[in-house]
Amino acid sequence: MKKGIMIIGHGSRYNYNKWVIEEQKRRLEEKGFENVYIGFSETTYPLVRDVLKEMASDDIEEITAVPFFIASGLHVARDIPDKLGIPPGSDGGTVSVNGKKVRIRYERPFGRDPALAAILSERIQELSDGGDGGILVIGHGSRLPHNKETIVFQAGELKKMGYCNVRYAFNEFDEPRAEDVFDEMLSEGIEEIIVLPLFISLGAHLKHDVPWKIMLKNGMTEDALLIGGRSVTVKYAAPIGSDPRLTDLIAERIRGKERI
Repeated sequence: MKKGIMIIGHGSRYNYNKWVIEEQKRRLEEKGFENVYIGFSETTYPLVRDVLKEMASDDIEEITAVPFFIASGLHVARDIPDKLGIPPGSDGGTVSVNGKKVRIRYERPFGRDPALAAILSERIQELSDGGDGGILVIGHGSRLPHNKETIVFQAGELKKMGYCNVRYAFNEFDEPRAEDVFDEMLSEGIEEIIVLPLFISLGAHLKHDVPWKIMLKNGMTEDALLIGGRSVTVKYAAPIGSDPRLTDLIAERIRGKERI
């Protein structure tokens, strides 16, 4: 049976998401994986439905579909399964693609894997001046509970690592809102705030929405703000999607060695 892999990204009007997915594909191929394809849920090409047809035409009979997302949500639970032809919320099934039967194994996002907290911890160490600062983990937010559960979990993991002043917030849909938690941290007299976006890649949210909520001009990753006569340093970390440890997680999913 000929097997293949489809790494599935969200898609964006910017190219950052595509670049991240392409980088993960390249790393998997360097690890020896064959028949690696990439597809996107929306906006970016190639789209999932088209890649599914391409894989079937290449005589691939079994596909491991890996959604390259932090957490589940409407895209992962509903939209992508529909485009793959499998039931929503399922872990796969057998579908007919241009008259050919293709078995699909649908994996889960990275969610609660400890690698995510390790990546965030490294970001903190790289950015921190070693003082008594605060950490704000920002998630996308979702109409489903999974994104909030993931962000709360990873913030808790950072606390277990010994980081004391860790907060979490969301760009949209969920509470608390990023701007509200940021203002709260300012009012408490915190002098250094490290903002960790738990996102796969840059896009409209991280380039435009989040910066103004943490009082940074577009394009800036660090600034010293004058708040009530005192200086507050804000440091804005990069998203995590290009980290090679996520390649290892994809490899584990493909090999069927999911840790959680």
